[in-house]
Amino acid sequence: GEIGNSPRSYQPTSVFQASYIQSLPRHQRLRFISTRSTLPAAVVVSSRRRLFEYCDMADGEKESPAAPTSYDEAMEALSSLITKRSRGNNSNKGNQFDLLFHYLKILELEDALDDLKIVHVAGTKGKGSTCTFTESILRNCGFRTGLFTSPHLIDVRERFRLDGVDISQEKFLAYFWWCFNRLKTTCFTLILYHIHAAEFGRYGQERTTEDVPMPPLFRFLTLLAFKIFSAEQVHKYWFHLQHCLSCLSSETQLNWDLICYSFFVQVDVAILEVGLGGRFDATNVVQKPVVCGIASLGYDHIEILGDTLGKIAGEKAGILKVDLQVVPPLDVNLLNGQKLGLEGEHQYVNAGLAIALSFTWLKRTGHLELANQDHTDSLPEQFIKGLTAASFQGRAQIVPDQYVDSEKDGDLVFYLDGAHSPESMEICAKWFSGAVKGEHQSDKAKPQVSSSTHQLKKNIMQVSINVHPFNQCALHESKLLSEILLATLKSSSSLAFMQILLFNCMTVRDPELLLPQLMKTCASQDVYFKKALFAPNMSVYHKVGTHALPSAVPEADLSWQLTLQRVWDNTMQKDKGREAKQVNHVAEEMKDDTGKGGGSLESSSVVFPSLPLAIKWLRDTVRQNQSVRLQVLVTGSLHLVGDVLKLIRK
Repeated sequence: GEIGNSPRSYQPTSVFQASYIQSLPRHQRLRFISTRSTLPAAVVVSSRRRLFEYCDMADGEKESPAAPTSYDEAMEALSSLITKRSRGNNSNKGNQFDLLFHYLKILELEDALDDLKIVHVAGTKGKGSTCTFTESILRNCGFRTGLFTSPHLIDVRERFRLDGVDISQEKFLAYFWWCFNRLKTTCFTLILYHIHAAEFGRYGQERTTEDVPMPPLFRFLTLLAFKIFSAEQVHKYWFHLQHCLSCLSSETQLNWDLICYSFFVQVDVAILEVGLGGRFDATNVVQKPVVCGIASLGYDHIEILGDTLGKIAGEKAGILKVDLQVVPPLDVNLLNGQKLGLEGEHQYVNAGLAIALSFTWLKRTGHLELANQDHTDSLPEQFIKGLTAASFQGRAQIVPDQYVDSEKDGDLVFYLDGAHSPESMEICAKWFSGAVKGEHQSDKAKPQVSSSTHQLKKNIMQVSINVHPFNQCALHESKLLSEILLATLKSSSSLAFMQILLFNCMTVRDPELLLPQLMKTCASQDVYFKKALFAPNMSVYHKVGTHALPSAVPEADLSWQLTLQRVWDNTMQKDKGREAKQVNHVAEEMKDDTGKGGGSLESSSVVFPSLPLAIKWLRDTVRQNQSVRLQVLVTGSLHLVGDVLKLIRK
């Protein structure tokens, strides 16, 4: 339509109008924006000069040979969306939530989002596991699934799973650049309106206050998930489409959009995990979910959500748009003797919610053949398969180190869990204690004497038999030799299990709540840590990383790690009934297995300058102590868990 003379005509409410003007040649854009002005000449010149600069920038971008395609460049662009505000900043509340609807218009996702059949899950603990169970159940029921979770551990593509598999790099890049460039172009055009309107505002006319900036990181990733799930293709239909097109003559005029609509279909179900809270979370832009769920509640992000369970529950309940009911945990007997795919007793609570969500989704989408089954006494086979096959990285996960060079398998095993609240720390401690005690029992059940050990015993007996009874000196020497050999035999046939803690957490967490809870719960299960290691994460919060390890680990400020160490040491001293002493063991170099550089097992804790050095010390300890098996609990931060996975997996 026509653009009038008034500055009010340039309000950024007409997103499509803005996109249209951005597509015009440079001189036409300037005419639309800066002509027919009644401002003084000096102001017009100043305004036009600034507009020329911005239009030149836009033309330069638009006329570039090709959009970047490398994955690293995409990560750089994604990192530019990370905001610098702290998590506890009160301005994060709400944070212009209505802007999300503008972004949906820009990306033309309004109708597509309404068409998606969505399962929406919030909660303090277990929402990611609940989503994982739900996705696995519905996928095993034969539906095409899309799963959006957060955060990622190693690669951002982990957040987007299609049919249980991370989205491919090729698909991710295609969808990423489409969304990023479209948002950047349109938001940039709207900035031109603001610049011009600001010039008018200086001379007494109304100045616009509305702004449409690029969305911050999590909002962009949520919008990207909507785009992926609404546009993703079924491959067999795509191949059929290509075959049909190859048979058409060049003169045939076809409506490409109509063909695409006929042959391209969405995922059958999209499962969305809330990022933080619920009421103002980016995922809550969904207006018509099929079913919503709220997992267990606890005290986390209290600086944003509130300091009482009531306030936190109110924020989580902000996603609810359908009927509410409370569901019980899964009865273990319904699994027919099988185990859940995710470890830990707490997962039966999450599995119970996932079953209810799945049955409700099936019922409301008209799949009554499965929805009408009574699941109080038995579960459909598809449900059992989904529950037992589910997998979720970094949650109660056991991973042996694949790089350690030792004679025995499993000498260095990492127990990974991203617990970071007091409630989840207690659950993590119970899982770890049960897992390591189970490992001890299984090790004891194994035959401790090998064929070579039997031969060694026979050789010892033969030495004693062949010595003449009247040769006392030789008899004494043979007994001494036998004792030495038997001692060697005893040491080689038994292992010493040692539990090590590798910990870090964000500075917004309270270690006075986390570490004592962890120590207390493990002690109640007769599990005690020989040593606690504290090291900064490799990943940084201002940049989205990839699988690649950093070429050099930058020097880190260890003040926070030293604080964590003091809390740990004080807790240990209090448990022993002695006055706490401040001990700061900072590892500098890996000297030897008894040196002061963190190699000794005598001190109760140590701070390492970097995570790779902490992993190196663990590997060196195993190599230098063949009778030691280290069981390392990695917890406190999902970022830490992801960094450890980078270092120990091939």
